[in-house]
Formats: sequence, C-alpha cells, structure tokens
Amino acid sequence: MSFTIEFQPVGVRLVNEEPLTLLDAARRAGLALRADCGGAGSCGKCRVQIAASAHPITPVENDRRHLSAAQIDEGFRLACSAVADGDCRVLIPPETMLSGQVLQTAGEGNELQVDSPVQQQAVLLPPPALEDLRADFERLKDTCGLADLTADMKILRNLPKALRSSQWHINLIRHGNALMHITPNACRPLAGLAVDVGSTKLACYLLDLETGRLLAAKGAPNPQIGYGEDIMSRLFFAQQGAQQSRKLHDLVIEAIQNTAAEMCRQVGIANDSIADACLVGNTAMHHFFLDLPGASLAVSPFVPAASSALNFPAEDIGLTGMPGMRVYAPPVIAGFVGSDHLAFLSACDFGGDDRTRLGIDIGTNTEIALQKGSRIVSVSTASGPAFEGAHIQFGMRAAPGAIEHVRIGPDGRIELDVIGDQPPGGICGSGILDALGEMRAAGLFNRRGRLEKTHPAVKLDANGMAFFPLSGEPVNGSTITLSQHDIDQVLLVKGAIRAGIEVLMDQLKVQPAEIDEVVIAGAFGSYMLPEQAIRIGMLPEIPLEKIRAVGNAAGAGARSMLVSAHARTQAEALARRIEYLELSLYPDFDLFYARGIQA
Repeated sequence: MSFTIEFQPVGVRLVNEEPLTLLDAARRAGLALRADCGGAGSCGKCRVQIAASAHPITPVENDRRHLSAAQIDEGFRLACSAVADGDCRVLIPPETMLSGQVLQTAGEGNELQVDSPVQQQAVLLPPPALEDLRADFERLKDTCGLADLTADMKILRNLPKALRSSQWHINLIRHGNALMHITPNACRPLAGLAVDVGSTKLACYLLDLETGRLLAAKGAPNPQIGYGEDIMSRLFFAQQGAQQSRKLHDLVIEAIQNTAAEMCRQVGIANDSIADACLVGNTAMHHFFLDLPGASLAVSPFVPAASSALNFPAEDIGLTGMPGMRVYAPPVIAGFVGSDHLAFLSACDFGGDDRTRLGIDIGTNTEIALQKGSRIVSVSTASGPAFEGAHIQFGMRAAPGAIEHVRIGPDGRIELDVIGDQPPGGICGSGILDALGEMRAAGLFNRRGRLEKTHPAVKLDANGMAFFPLSGEPVNGSTITLSQHDIDQVLLVKGAIRAGIEVLMDQLKVQPAEIDEVVIAGAFGSYMLPEQAIRIGMLPEIPLEKIRAVGNAAGAGARSMLVSAHARTQAEALARRIEYLELSLYPDFDLFYARGIQA
C-alpha cells in the first residue's frame, strides 16, 4: 500500500510503497540534506522535525546521542535513522537543507523618504550645583529643549548613574517624545528591522534608520509551515490550547530574531543597534506574531482581535534589540486582508492618483484591489497553496530542481527550464502556469479543463486516468506529470482569482479596456508569464504592456514605514479609504466563480 512523505518548507512529496529512511526519501525526492557522515548516524547533521505521522517514528540510539530530550519531545529525529512506513509530514530546518527554497526579498516601491520616529541626540548637561538644584530628569529636558519628554520608570531609575558615570555627556535615543535608551558619549549607528511575515516565508530587511540605506536583506522559511500549509490549519491548531497558540508565536519570532542576528553579523553591527521594527503580514500572521487570539479569525464572520495601527515595546512580543526597542504594526483591513496588502498598495502608490488600477498579490490567499477614481475596493480569495505546489502530485516550491518554465513547440517537443540547471524533481507555480498555458494552446485540454484522451501526447494510467508527461525519462524513480486532478486543482485556484477580479470590476463598473495598469506582487507574480495567465483565463484580456510585476512590494512598503513617520501616517489614511468586499455575500458570486474556472 502506498503512502506519502511530504517535505516542508519546499512542498515536495514522495509517494512510496516500502518503508525507508527519511534521508533516502529526501534523496529520492531530489532534496539534498546535510549528511556529512553519508547517513551513518555519526554526524548528527541530518536533523528534521516530524510534524505529523500516521505511525509513530520512535527515536533510536543515534537520535538520543545527537538530540536533546526536549528536541526529541518536539518531534526532531535524524533523517538517516527515522524510518517512515506511512503518511507523514516532515519539516526540514534551514541548516539541514543544502539546496534551499528561493526566497524573494526584492520588490519595487516608492523612493524612501526618511523621517524616522526614532531619533538620537548628543547632550552635554551642566552638572548640578548649589545654585542649580534641578532634578536630573528636569535638567535633561531643559538642556535638550524637550519640555514634553517622557520616560518610563526603568530609565528614570538608571538615569542618575548614567549621567554621572558619563561625566554628564550622554546620547539620547527617543521615539518621538518618549525616551527609549541612554548611552554614554557619542551617537551610535541606529538600525531598523522591516519584516514581511508571509505564510510560507519571511522577507527581512535591515536598514540604517538615519539614512534609509538598506544594509542587508534575507529571506527565510516560515517555520510555522510544519503545523499546516494553509492559514486555517494553523488557526485550528492554535485553538487546541494556549501552549499550541504560543508555539506558533514563538516559532515566527525566533525565526525573525535569528534572521536579524544573521544580518547584523553580515554587516558587522551589534544586535542591540536595532532600535525599531515594522512587521507586516496577512491578518492571521499579524495575530500570530503579536500573540493575539485568533479564534475569531477561524469562524464566520472572521473578525480580527484588533485592526488599527499598533506601536509598542518590542519586548512585549519577545523581540530583542536595543533596550527600549519599539515595534510598529500597520493596520489590517479585514479578517483575510492584512497589513501586507496595505504595505503593497502603499508601496505602489494606490490612492495617489485617479487612475483605474488593479493590484494582485498572489499567495496562499490572494488579495486583490481595484482602484477607480477615489475609490479602492479590496477582496481576498481563498486561492489555496496550489501555486506553491500543494495538492499537485509533483508540485514543489521554487527550489533547485523545480521546473519553473515550460514550452511546447509546434512539433510537440517539450522544453523545460529547471531552477539550478539540474534534473527536475518537481514543478513550481510558474512552471505549472506555463504548462497549462502551453497545453491549452496545444489543444491538450478543452475549455472545461478536461484532458483530451485522444490527443497523442495525453497518456492513460493503469486506472484509465489521463495525464500529461512533462519529463520524458524518469527522475528519482518518477516521470514528472500533470494529471487531470492536478489541472482541476489549478483551475479551482485560478477560478477563485478570476472571480475576485470580475466581482471588483462588476462592483466598480469597470471594463478590461478601462484598466490603466495591472500590478502583480509576490514571488509567483515575478516569475509567472502574464500571457500564460491570460491564456488560461486567470487574468482578463489586458494588453501585456499594462501588466507590471513588482516583486515583494509588501516588503518595500514595510521598509518605507520603518524609516518614515510620514509613510506610516499615509498608510493609515489609505487603510481608512480601502473598502473591503466580502465575496461570499456578493450577488451571483457563484456564477462568477463558475465562469472563472473555465479554461
């Protein structure tokens, strides 16, 4: 009897019939894991985490030798020793994977305007004397000319010692009029951290708060993926108890903290140089990183615990940096339209003019906004993770070995572009879209999405089910194919996206010819070919020159809000302008969706 081993965060799945070690399974699936000892169990480098398993994978002596008791309790095992004989989901830590997922950080946005709410000021105070008996804090306020300066009790308790040990020559670091931290003598470099917290990956940026200069950027997998690929699975997991909810919070904060530390090491600054942070994400991610209860997001009417902009001490959510470090969390729009959508629209200057513009951020959830004149209306479609490889037999995320582009010539010859120029181990979102577009043009399936069984390129399996082989020769024991089931999954996703677009166009009475610009955000949007999206009906018939990919624009928006108080004010004003439209309540939505599924 066959079973499936699912490897995350890359989204690769291996179907097997006989028990095998997870290291062998990874190799068969085309994944390169660290195994310095060759799988002998002596190096301990092939550490993986069992997120779910139909049959218990019991720790063995090698596990106990290289892993702590706490790690074993959390499901960690050595891949060379762990034997799978049933369905299981395995999370590969970044340090274990030699060939990592392609994680996009680059994105277009407006030029940064630097007016950080975090300021520093060198101050030389006159020492007290019999003729000058002002209290220390009042002396400080008078000297720096900030009559409304405030400070918490921790700072006030340390102030007398700080002033006297530095000979009254100090450096103030403040957030607006709130004193954050005091250092002796000269000013120091101040850094800020901007993070786009995605469902599958984090895009992290380290910036100079005084110049806006980007110091470093780094992508990292979201470790929460071990607890569910989709948002609803994680929300349901969080509802199992306070411990589970806290686990999802701790995982993402630890990943942010570790990535920030890596970037600081990369540029040669201390971790405590980070004085401010801006975090954006969809509404569920927003609740997870803020450690807010998410139960109301999991059930209708999907109401957030909080939606307005928040600014608070970083220690409240477990982030560390400079003493007094702050975190800014921009507003969320609705239960399934988060601050990442706001950051994307802000970075692309939606609302800055009266043009008719369509903005699409394709991901596990796809957020779509349509601007016409002064109105901006947004929707969220439950597109699911199919474009990230989920529910596709040979689907995987964009990692070495993933087919990213497909071409079918007039003679039926198939050309594949594979990430890393290596034998294909699966197919990622842009490759899936290409394949369907090329197959549609070649007449391999009809308007209803049914494979034409009489077409010579379409094959039948032992059960008479139709499939289309992409790779001619087996790779890792399997020929990469797209089955009828795979096509159905993608058409459902593209149908949801197209339905969201059509509803917005219907709501604002916009025809395709009236759209001045289509802006597509996200990693998938950067690599997909718009002509293929139009060919399969995911996008309306819009001239290609009007379509622009902007990469991780949410990250660009987060960077802007990090270094600019004005950008924060503008984004908050934009949030108040955005009208959220609930698709399930829209008249004839089912009809729009049914039409959207057609190829």
